[in-house]
Amino acid sequence: MPIVLLALLLIVQVGIVVRDALALDQAAREGVRAMAITASPDEARAAVRGSAGPLDADRIATEISSAATRGDSVGIDLSYTEELRIPVVSKIVALHLPLEAKATMRLERDPP
Repeated sequence: MPIVLLALLLIVQVGIVVRDALALDQAAREGVRAMAITASPDEARAAVRGSAGPLDADRIATEISSAATRGDSVGIDLSYTEELRIPVVSKIVALHLPLEAKATMRLERDPP
């Protein structure tokens, strides 16, 4: 019975990691969209923080590549270290999983 319980907890932990990876992808899309519309790295960072969902926004590392003129590509690279959250699983498997997300769009207006 303990092995079945451990297997179920591992499945739940995998689900949490997948959820966080999808949240990081969504935050990257929202951040690059804000950058494409406003041409402001501060707005892009605020969009990432606002759309981070279940992630700890303070632990998301953000790199923004800006563009010089309208029509150029802008990009955002996010990285986040996922820590295992379920107590039993984290005591057995002590991992820090690096999650990364990237997004690119065209700049819709000239930078200020």
